[in-house]
Amino acid sequence: MNLQQLEYFKVIAETENFTKASKELSVTQPALSKAISKLEEELKVSLFEKKGRNIKLTEYGEVFLTYSNKALIEIENGIKTIGNMLTEKNETIFISSTPRIGGYFMHLIISDFLNEYPNVKFQFNQQSAQEVINDLSMGNIDIGFYDSKDIDENKSEIESIPVKKQDYVLIVPKKHKFASRNEISLKELKNESFIAFCENSKEKLMSYTEILGYAPKISIQPDGANIGSAVEGLVSMGAGISIVPNTPMINGNTLSIIKIKEEIKERTIYMGISKKSKISKVATKFKEYVISSANI
Repeated sequence: MNLQQLEYFKVIAETENFTKASKELSVTQPALSKAISKLEEELKVSLFEKKGRNIKLTEYGEVFLTYSNKALIEIENGIKTIGNMLTEKNETIFISSTPRIGGYFMHLIISDFLNEYPNVKFQFNQQSAQEVINDLSMGNIDIGFYDSKDIDENKSEIESIPVKKQDYVLIVPKKHKFASRNEISLKELKNESFIAFCENSKEKLMSYTEILGYAPKISIQPDGANIGSAVEGLVSMGAGISIVPNTPMINGNTLSIIKIKEEIKERTIYMGISKKSKISKVATKFKEYVISSANI
């Protein structure tokens, strides 16, 4: 028994005539008769009987028509569901970023993109830079965002595109002695305790000694998914000061943001794309949007 036999059976039952059914189905009458004969042979009953020049369903045919119609409807629903799933998948962009980037940059760029393309869906998660790169390599995500271009030699298939640069600033609590300053020199911070800004890994710890030119006192070195919020929260409570990337998410109500006189190499956000995986049209559109919005 197959789908074609059920479709043939349904049309013959509706037309009550093999000739009319063959024309409607665009198949020869012998082929139609053969298909129904095989179906009756499998069911071991007659589905039709003669009614003058036409035919009509037998009692077995009437029962079978009820179930075959249900089967055809369910199959059609299944086809539609799969079609909808494919459409939804094609309209979903799978992205990942490191937590610090996800906390502000991704929210802004996704919101702006959705203003132009409101029907697009995003599946978005946050993880370490290495995990983002691994997911890109395995094709688990379309696009990844991270702030380190240190990619393993084995991950040379990843194209890292710089999309945003950020300056570093000093943040201090509102009651700190430097809170009213607009600009400060790193030399003035020798006696201060620092909250170290790092992202998920001690290896990624920003080298304060290299930046400051001296070994500072690191009072707290937080780690975890919400590293940015943790650092800013500790600084606002007076646990220390910190040098962090300048983002719109820094809470100016509880923190003072001070420009640093000395030049510090900017933090660069990269967008990662797998060279070997083909991404959907809508993901390509988002990639192009990010590039066009880049401030590099």
